[in-house]
Amino acid sequence: VTIIQSGAIETDGDRAHGIVAQAVGGGGGAGGNSSLDMNQSAAGSQGGIGDAAAATASTDSQVWVKGASSYAMFGQSATGQGNSNLVHLTAGGSLFAQGADSVAAYGESTAQGTKGNITIDLKGQYTIGGSSTGVAVMLVGGQDNTVNNNSLLYAMGATPTFSIMQSKLAAFSASLLAPGPVVPDDAILESLLDQFSPLAVTGTSGNDTFKNQKSIVGLGRVIGNVDLGGGINEFDNFADSSFVGLKSINLGAGGMFKNQGLMTNQGIGVVATVDVTGGWTQDNTGSFVTDIDLDNQITDKLTLTETGDFAGTAPLNFLSIDKLFTQYTLATGSAMTDSGITAQTLHPAVGFNFLTRVDNGTDLVLYADNPTFLDLAQDPGSGTTDPGVFQMAQYLDDVEAASSPDNPMARLINMLRFSQTEAELGAALTRLTPHYAVHTFDMINRSTDTMLDQAHECTGVAAYKNTDGRCIWGTITPQAEYSRDAGAGTTSRDDTLKTMSLGGIAEVGHNWSLGATLGRTEYDSKIAFNGDELSETKGESWQAYALAKYENNNYFVDFALGGGTGSFKGERDTHIDQVGFIPGETLDGVYLPEELLDGIGNSVTYNQDTSQFGGSARVGMTHQMGAFYLQPTLQFDARWLDVSGKEEGSVAAFSFDGSDNMFYAVTPALEVGADIPVSDIASFRIYGKAGVEFSTKQWEIEGRFAAAENLPGNPALHLTEAIDSPLYRVGAGLELNGVNGVGLAVRYNGAFGETVKQNAVSASLKVSF
Repeated sequence: VTIIQSGAIETDGDRAHGIVAQAVGGGGGAGGNSSLDMNQSAAGSQGGIGDAAAATASTDSQVWVKGASSYAMFGQSATGQGNSNLVHLTAGGSLFAQGADSVAAYGESTAQGTKGNITIDLKGQYTIGGSSTGVAVMLVGGQDNTVNNNSLLYAMGATPTFSIMQSKLAAFSASLLAPGPVVPDDAILESLLDQFSPLAVTGTSGNDTFKNQKSIVGLGRVIGNVDLGGGINEFDNFADSSFVGLKSINLGAGGMFKNQGLMTNQGIGVVATVDVTGGWTQDNTGSFVTDIDLDNQITDKLTLTETGDFAGTAPLNFLSIDKLFTQYTLATGSAMTDSGITAQTLHPAVGFNFLTRVDNGTDLVLYADNPTFLDLAQDPGSGTTDPGVFQMAQYLDDVEAASSPDNPMARLINMLRFSQTEAELGAALTRLTPHYAVHTFDMINRSTDTMLDQAHECTGVAAYKNTDGRCIWGTITPQAEYSRDAGAGTTSRDDTLKTMSLGGIAEVGHNWSLGATLGRTEYDSKIAFNGDELSETKGESWQAYALAKYENNNYFVDFALGGGTGSFKGERDTHIDQVGFIPGETLDGVYLPEELLDGIGNSVTYNQDTSQFGGSARVGMTHQMGAFYLQPTLQFDARWLDVSGKEEGSVAAFSFDGSDNMFYAVTPALEVGADIPVSDIASFRIYGKAGVEFSTKQWEIEGRFAAAENLPGNPALHLTEAIDSPLYRVGAGLELNGVNGVGLAVRYNGAFGETVKQNAVSASLKVSF
């Protein structure tokens, strides 16, 4: 029996078939008593004795059967007592059979004797079976059967409900107006999952081979469950083709799925397990798309009853990242071989090193052998050489190691590891480091230096003799500028301090004078990296000191003892690039636009409280040489400083419960000046000074992510900032002093070290009486 059809076919009504090529041994057939219902032989009532002839049919056009229990293409060679022959169906156009229990392509060769081979060539754009027990392809009997599929193949009713992207809605609405069946190619696959029929492809007793291959016309895409029954069966998914497994693939004992194309469980964006009766091989061109849901610690998985052998790739699609990555079984079988399957992420991820291995001889396991954050930060490609960033990296390593997979910092850690380049990771680590927190020690220490320097206003070399020994002063430093630049790859600091102080001192004996000073400092500090601002801190502090001076001839010792408190607030950049993922795909396999997983926010705000207490002693002598004087001094400083603070705004927020530092310094210095009379009642003083400060080498603060304060082992960030020592101090001034004890002065003070420079100009008024 040979049927050659040219031109489209469209039928309505139940059991209204499209193309029927039937050869029945012993008579009967479609014209007999059978209804051609599914799973029934079409043999007629004459008993089916004799050999059945071959049955072939072909069409170059679409076949659309709308009713229930209908066949778009039906080929049968069947007999009872005798031999059946080959069946060959060729669909050059699409086959639609979307009614209940309908079949798009049916091939049967059944007999008690020998059976013929069944071949079905599906060359059209679509092969769509029906709802309920409907299938796209049904093979019944046969000997060595082959299905060559180039189409988009699945089984589903004609009127599914689904979701579609807004951008595709207008085009889909327009397609509804066109004649012919409607295929929602742009429908989101996940929205259709519960509407696919139980099986897409079925077989019975023959040795069935299903070959799925993309062509110029068709996608070579199969969606659904497969049950090829008995026999030695094989499913070949060729390169550039795709198979979407729903729940099961039954290839029978000894059956094999050979994947050279793309395999996914229920489509990308959905985590599912597919059971495979039979074995699995995947060669170098094959891909097993693997969705990973870290929040629920699950991944796509294949469970095989026989052996597995995996090469090619496993594209990883992370649907959530709020727990840490551990290890996950991708496939299980009676035996397993890892032939070099490579895990790939959507974008490069420098912090992850995904690998696979076989455990117990049966499980293909995905795991990660990740570099430490410290190694990544110290890699030259990170672009950072900042010690604080390295300390932050070590802290992150400690936090990550403290608890897995449940870890309050999992999202942040995973986002960092998904950085696409070393430089991106280095910049993110730099932003996450709370550099300002330890830098506050340096700011309040410098304000103390300024206060104590201003306190020497009335204890220096007097221009005119003040017999009563009393002096009051007021000094303002409107803009003391500080910058720190440790070179390429480090963070820079730019501070502006404004200080105003008042004080007084008076003689209380022949050699002793006592006094006090009170001052206020305003701060504005900016920290940057590669020109990008990381944080800005503003604040103020108040300080008060008791003063004392002992003089004996040309020698003197002056003392200061006191301290103060401060408060600061600011905001810092903590953004990390969000992680992208593919949320799903369409029915025809087009991936939806990439979306971003939730991030950690772009910044945190913070508040700090400070306190300090300490003393200073300066020993010196004054050598007068006419209008000139020479004053060598040696100053000793000892201070206790404490900083605490709290951040808010994201999981990147730190808590600093309180860290203290001791600061010690000794500064030998020399001042040279001259008094130049300008009248009988006034004189100018010009002076210059220089000194070298040797001090403590660094500041340190301890803090923790507020969300990670209760982790096992209590890991902590120990953040330091270097102090330039030696620090070279210079100064110069111009004073106008009157015999009545009133003096006006303008001064410059600077300090220069290996990485820092300070410049400040101040003005003062003093009255001696």
